[in-house]
Amino acid sequence: MFVFCRYPLTNYTFGTKEPLYEKDSSVAARFQRMREEFDKTGMRRTVEGVLIVHEHRLPHVLLLQLGTTFFKL
Repeated sequence: MFVFCRYPLTNYTFGTKEPLYEKDSSVAARFQRMREEFDKTGMRRTVEGVLIVHEHRLPHVLLLQLGTTFFKL
């Protein structure tokens, strides 16, 4: 059985940082860099977290933003 815990959005605080400039000029360039990294190091053994919260009793999945144009789900 899978237990799914979600916590109120009010439990978290979010800050802002200075923008980081992207390493790649396009999504295609990013995927090419990722392929090259895979050839060097192989498959990753870690995962990034997924933050699921609720606001007004409705679930929300928060996206991670990389740079100014690329979002991760």
